[in-house]
Amino acid sequence: MAETRPLRRIKLTRLFPEGINPDNPDDMMRLTRAIQEKAAKDPDKYGGYLIDSISDDGQYAIIAPMAMPTDDKTLQKLVTQGEARAEEIDVADSIGEARQKQTVDRIELNYASSTDPTIIHEPGKTWKVIDFIPRTSVKCAVMLQLMDERTISVRQQFADALGVARYPWQIRITPTAEGGWKIRIRSTTLTYRPSTHDRKLQETVESVGAPGWFFKGDADNGVITVYPGMLPTFPKVINPPQQMWDSADLHHGYFAMRLPDRGRETGDLLANNWQDAPGVLVAGASNGGKSVVINNLVYSALSAGCDIAVCDDADKSADFIWCRDWVIDHGWGCDSKESIAATLQHVLDICAHRANLIKQYGKMNYYGLPEDVRRENPVLLLVCDEIAQWASPLTVPPGLSKDNPTRIKMEYEKGINATNYMLLRLISQKARFAGICVLYASQSATAPNGLDPSVRTNLSSRIIVGAKVADSVRDNVLNDAKSAPKVGEYLISSGVSVGTGVCELGGKEACVYKSFYVDDKAHGLEFSDILRQHLMQRRPPQGNGQAGHWDWESIVRTVPAAAEKPDDDSMYADDDEPTSRLEQEGGFGEDGRDVAERDAPLRGAARAAHMSAIEQAKLTAQLSAEKGM
Repeated sequence: MAETRPLRRIKLTRLFPEGINPDNPDDMMRLTRAIQEKAAKDPDKYGGYLIDSISDDGQYAIIAPMAMPTDDKTLQKLVTQGEARAEEIDVADSIGEARQKQTVDRIELNYASSTDPTIIHEPGKTWKVIDFIPRTSVKCAVMLQLMDERTISVRQQFADALGVARYPWQIRITPTAEGGWKIRIRSTTLTYRPSTHDRKLQETVESVGAPGWFFKGDADNGVITVYPGMLPTFPKVINPPQQMWDSADLHHGYFAMRLPDRGRETGDLLANNWQDAPGVLVAGASNGGKSVVINNLVYSALSAGCDIAVCDDADKSADFIWCRDWVIDHGWGCDSKESIAATLQHVLDICAHRANLIKQYGKMNYYGLPEDVRRENPVLLLVCDEIAQWASPLTVPPGLSKDNPTRIKMEYEKGINATNYMLLRLISQKARFAGICVLYASQSATAPNGLDPSVRTNLSSRIIVGAKVADSVRDNVLNDAKSAPKVGEYLISSGVSVGTGVCELGGKEACVYKSFYVDDKAHGLEFSDILRQHLMQRRPPQGNGQAGHWDWESIVRTVPAAAEKPDDDSMYADDDEPTSRLEQEGGFGEDGRDVAERDAPLRGAARAAHMSAIEQAKLTAQLSAEKGM
């Protein structure tokens, strides 16, 4: 395929105000990075270009498509200088690799020992065959080039990477202005296949160059360009971009920057597409940055107009106080396991309501509903954090009697956890078509932590938080953990790995990322405070600091199993403070019992679990006396 794109000029005065030195590798590497950044922003115009030359006045860089045969110009220059020449042979001596090798060995040996004064000999350089070019039906030209040892070695290594180690003349290798190499492949004898060759090629690139060098391949034209470069890295902190503050929508839930491609200084912004990938799994150890990733995603969803419901362990729910004013009615499942169960059931009821709407309008899913109906029923994001604390399966210790208070409590906890898990799974299976998105988060995404495969299967975006993560965690989170990259040791040792991890978004190829973060310590503002400030400007809340709260009676109506909760002096409180039930309802009465207990006496095992041995004895005596009367 002939290259039809033109040569282009890039003005250098802004990038190099003091002038560029084409012989300075650092200047040329800097120019290469600038071209790669242009190619990333405008691939149709600049993709696949490399430096051809620098103008004589140093004001412009001339760049050319890698497939353009600029290496022919280099070869012609070598011919003029006497460092390349052609020998005519019979076509029969060029047919087949075995015959070509015999011809190559013979000609190269003849040139090495030749006394012909027209054949240049220089210390450290050797004549090598670089191509066979048909001339007529009976004659063929063999092209030779005087190569230094470095070029010969590089050519041999790339020939090995491409599977033609015994026939290195099947590739032509030319130094580039950047300080790298351009490799042109003879299409008649070798086909470059990225899936077959790229991994080996990258290893070779780093071998002939250094870590951070990279290549770009053009399979259609059989051209590979090797560029000098440095290992891609991150800044120590990446502030949220303006797009996140101003342009978040359902298709762009911004949360991080991708590790820059080789040759670039900046990475692409990463965003979850809530419509195409409504299920997100976030896994990572405590204090590793999991809350930062979640808060970025929550902000982007709320900024895009989503409603929100939150379920979290009561001890950790402070992480979501910043966005509580936007929580829907009965959407705050952060005060107890029972409030979590009630919130999940409420979300499932919303799902059922929307399913009826979808059926009523004869549509396939939520996004087919009329705009006014969707406006009345906004996309809902359900955030569930610390799932292992409230949805993992529990085992009751054997050997405890049926009336043992510990057993009674654990049997109840087991049932509530099982309820929460069941609801989590149902929502992950049914919510997608109803315009309900879910973000499930846990330190470990395993069945013992409430996230078995039946749940994970429905979460198409997978995010691992942490620079150093065990293979077992990667295996449970990522779809293709073996092929997924890892956070490089050089990122860790250089101190820029805080907030990094690996993610697969909506089934896309896995990548290394670093999450957005900003604070303002001078004014005492944390990341969540700044998120809240920006959100207030875009979407003033309709709720308040108590938004989404459940009272106990509403919980019991929604989750009848909660009525069986043993009274353990820490019953659900009607406010959001971690006060006990005794403190809330007036303390102990004069007979030593809870005021609430006097008003609504407990019975059977629940009462036995609540009372001391002395109280049980007093009650037994009292009941006996009453019976005797």
